[in-house]
Amino acid sequence: MAITMDENKRNKILEMTIEAFKKINKKRFYKSERGYQGRLLCALYFLMDEVNIFSEDTIIEQEYQKGTSSHGTTQRPDIIIHVPVEHSGARITENNYVVYALKKNTSDIDAQDDFNKLDDMFNRLNYELGIFVSINKYPKSFLHLYEGNNKNKLHEFSLKYEDNKLGILYRYFIDGSIEEQDYGYISI
Repeated sequence: MAITMDENKRNKILEMTIEAFKKINKKRFYKSERGYQGRLLCALYFLMDEVNIFSEDTIIEQEYQKGTSSHGTTQRPDIIIHVPVEHSGARITENNYVVYALKKNTSDIDAQDDFNKLDDMFNRLNYELGIFVSINKYPKSFLHLYEGNNKNKLHEFSLKYEDNKLGILYRYFIDGSIEEQDYGYISI
């Protein structure tokens, strides 16, 4: 069963993502991108069952290697939520739900590079939602640098953990304009 990314499902995934961020409450995980990535993967894994909008064949994977012969790209997305072709029998461009790109202490150039990679995933593999996570950069945002054609699919979270509080800035496009929700620092 493939999900169609209507507004309700998209919102549930984004809410699940925010809840996953709140579960990462140890300073150690904010010291490296890989450490954060592993912890986020674990938090998302457990929350996926609660959200219950994916088929039972849907999995979450970390740094899934895309092969050029079948995928048309060699991207190594940080985290993906999808149904692997070998389980679904569907085309490689189907059942690709969410792709996450994480960057710790990113720069404008690195953010633009990740936006280009996310665009590649949207265009070649039809991922329905892309989430760019900037670790340790709250309240800085990079979404204004995005120049691709998939604004409706791209969402950005800027995070920073300090003194048992997590700063969260969420930005996304609506009708080509950037909208923003600044959660400020919340206790976690």
